[in-house]
Amino acid sequence: MDVVFQSVWYRLILLFFAVYLTVFWFVLGPSNPWYAVGVVGVTFSLGPAVAAPVMRRVPREWFRVPTGERVLHRILGVGIFGWLLDVSGWNRLVTKPMRGFSGKRAGLPSLEQGIRGNVSAHGTCFAIHVLLAVLALFSRHPRSAALWMLLPGVVVHLYPVLLQRSIMLRLQPMLDKDCAC
Repeated sequence: MDVVFQSVWYRLILLFFAVYLTVFWFVLGPSNPWYAVGVVGVTFSLGPAVAAPVMRRVPREWFRVPTGERVLHRILGVGIFGWLLDVSGWNRLVTKPMRGFSGKRAGLPSLEQGIRGNVSAHGTCFAIHVLLAVLALFSRHPRSAALWMLLPGVVVHLYPVLLQRSIMLRLQPMLDKDCAC
């Protein structure tokens, strides 16, 4: 599957959509909800292409999650978001087949790598939403344009990052125990 997302054709399609979104920034404007939907679609499609390259360049320590972050996850309702993904069938139909985790201790390093890839992809895409929101905020567009750029990115990219970090919190002690032996 990675071969598809790293292919020249896939990257050309992403380039086409980047140009498409740039043109529609001036035609529709970022305050148009349909433009926001287009940005979400393009950034969601971009995720698999940036996961591995970003993950290779980011130091492994950046993926360590401090235990105090668990409180933030509870306050923000990350567990509810995970539950919604379970109820909707997303985890069963998309996440589990993509990860290929066997559920055995030997598969933990592979699971960790998958989580780091997801955090890299969603984090990069959320950064794009933040940049577009800042651009909309400091251009001639109304403040609602910044919200239209940012809020869908929170649901589609920021909450998945927080969910992956929550999973990493549970995974780290097991990985540390394996390394200590």
